[in-house]
Amino acid sequence: MERRGGYGEVVCAAAFALLTGALAAGALLDLDLAVRNWVDAHRPEPLRLAAKALYFLGSANLIASILLVAAVLLGARDRTVRPVLLVLVTAAASYVVVVPLKILTDRSAPHAPWPDAVQLFTHDAGWSYPSGHVVNTLIWYPVLVALAQRALRRPLPGRLRRALLVVPVVTVFVAVTYLGYHWITDCAAGVLLGLALRLGLRRLPLES
Repeated sequence: MERRGGYGEVVCAAAFALLTGALAAGALLDLDLAVRNWVDAHRPEPLRLAAKALYFLGSANLIASILLVAAVLLGARDRTVRPVLLVLVTAAASYVVVVPLKILTDRSAPHAPWPDAVQLFTHDAGWSYPSGHVVNTLIWYPVLVALAQRALRRPLPGRLRRALLVVPVVTVFVAVTYLGYHWITDCAAGVLLGLALRLGLRRLPLES
């Protein structure tokens, strides 16, 4: 896969830092509360079940397990460790970056049992910010595309490739917000951080 120059990952990381600072200063918290209250009031059971199913499109355990098996098979076929390294490096990047940020920001989920749950740097038990599920869609589906193209030995059609890269992001963003698992700004932060990680990972020569 083509790797482009530029500093997009730096821009995305800076935008993530700015959003985090704004939230810590109290900005956008009213938006978070308003969205949570709206989805709580508009969640019929059929839509809740549909969102619950779609939520798993952002499960790192599920996606990474499937992709690791595929990577091992492709690596054996092509006699290279690159597919396996791609999966392992992506998993390591996610764990090393996302987990410490969740611990550091100490933000609780929308239905945590305390009135200041929306605030950052407040509760040691909070692991809501940023949304790991949204980050996962930004970093794992490009791996899926890369492995699929290796398996087929040709690029995927443009529309299919774009759908695989965009639809899971939008779907999981909406699902986790609608279910009340994350504040909407958790998901926005997940997009920015996921893009930063994705653009950084693209610089590694592992996808070809």
